[in-house]
Amino acid sequence: MNADRSHTAAGALTTGAPPAPAPYSQVLRLKRCGPEPLYYQLAQSLEQAVATGAIAHGTRLLPEKDMARELNVAIGTVRNAWAYLERKGVLHRQRHAGTVIR
Repeated sequence: MNADRSHTAAGALTTGAPPAPAPYSQVLRLKRCGPEPLYYQLAQSLEQAVATGAIAHGTRLLPEKDMARELNVAIGTVRNAWAYLERKGVLHRQRHAGTVIR
């Protein structure tokens, strides 16, 4: 048997790979009603997730369209949040390469 594999109590085979990260919709919290715009809430939520370690530095984020779909917001909301975070130096965006957390 391979050293990085083990059996769980139920007998299922597991690998030594780290668990898959939680979907962004479970990590990033948005309040649909409130005084702050959604893009700002998204930016603040992402910054907090990085600060707490829920999302690691160097993580490549979903494409804007996919992130908007997952969070059930308009693509403009995601674009505005990413632009705001890029100006703050939290994200690095490169066309055809994606968006990465610094």
